[in-house]
Amino acid sequence: MEIRKSRKTRTKSRGGRVARRVAWAAVFAGVFVFIAGAAPGQEKKEPPPVTASRSFQLSGYTQFLYAYYDKGIDSFSIPRARLTLTGNLVKNLRFRIQVDGVKSPALIDAMLDYQFKPYLGLRVGQYYVPFSLESTTSDSELDAINRSQVVNALAPGRDIGAQGRDIGAMLTGKYSILEYYAGVFNGAGINRLDTNKNKDVAARVIVRPVKNLAVGGSLYGGRYSSAQGVPAVTRNRAGLEAVLILAGFALKSEFISADDAIVSRSGWYLQGTYDFLPKKLQAVARWDTYDADLDITGNRLDLLLLGGTWFIWERTKLMVNYSVYRGEGRGTTNQSLAVQFQAAF
Repeated sequence: MEIRKSRKTRTKSRGGRVARRVAWAAVFAGVFVFIAGAAPGQEKKEPPPVTASRSFQLSGYTQFLYAYYDKGIDSFSIPRARLTLTGNLVKNLRFRIQVDGVKSPALIDAMLDYQFKPYLGLRVGQYYVPFSLESTTSDSELDAINRSQVVNALAPGRDIGAQGRDIGAMLTGKYSILEYYAGVFNGAGINRLDTNKNKDVAARVIVRPVKNLAVGGSLYGGRYSSAQGVPAVTRNRAGLEAVLILAGFALKSEFISADDAIVSRSGWYLQGTYDFLPKKLQAVARWDTYDADLDITGNRLDLLLLGGTWFIWERTKLMVNYSVYRGEGRGTTNQSLAVQFQAAF
C-alpha cells in the first residue's frame, strides 16, 4: 500500500514538473511571437520623442573604436557617448543641451536660439565656433572616423582641446543664396570663464550659387591665455571651403591658415565620397596635409586615408579607415587601421 502511494506521489510530482515546463515554454513562445510580430512595425516607425507639456526630443549616440598602429599602441576605446535634448520653449525660441559621459567636462552644448526672421537669428550659450565646414559637422555625421589634421590643429576650439566649442553670442541667418554666422566669444574654450580682457570674434559665410555647390570662408581673430595672469598671444585664423555634390559623388575641400604669436601654420585637405548603395554603403578617400611651422622645412605631415561606411540603420553605422602617414622628405612614417561602430537613436 505504501509503495503504491509513493508511486502516485512521484507521478504527480513528475506531472507537476512537466506542466510547469509546458507553461514556461508557452510563455517564452508567446513573448517570441509578440516580438517577432512587433518588429516589422517598429522598423517603419521613428523612435518616439521624449514629450512633456512642450515639444522636447531626446537623441544620442555612442561610439566603440578599435585602432591599430604599425608604430604605436593598438587599443579599444569609447570616444563618445552623448545625449542631446532639444525643444521649443516658446514660439521661435529653441534650446539644445548635449552631454558626453566619457568627456571631461561633460557639458558639450548649452544654447538658446531665437529666430526673429529667416535672415536674422540670435544664438547665445556654448556651441560650435562658426569656423570651418568639418569643424562644425557633428562627430556622428563625419564621413571618416577622425577629422583632418588641419582642422584638429587649427580650427578655433579644437586647437585648444575644446571640441570646437566656446561660450558667446552670435547672429545667424539665411537670405537667398547666402548663409552667415558672426559672433563674439570668450576664446577660452568650453565651460571656462574668459582668461583675459580680450573678446575673440568669428565669422563664417557660405554661398550656394548653383544647386549642389557651396563655397565659403571663415575668419577668426583673438588673443589666447591658457590661464588668468598668463600673457595673451595672438590667435588669428582664416579658412576657405567648398562642397560639390554630383549624383553619388561628393567632393569636399578646405584650406586653413593661422598666425599664433610669431608662428605661421597652414594646411588643407581634399576628400571624396561615393555611394555604392545610397544610404547603405559608402567609400571615402582623403588626402590632407599640415605644416606646423611654415618657416621650418621638413616638418610637414601628409596623410592618405581610404575607408568605407556601412549604414546599418540611419545613423547607426560601421566604419573602417586605413591611413598612411608620410613625413616631408622622410617617406612613410606610420600606418593605422581603425574600425568604429556607432549606435544612435
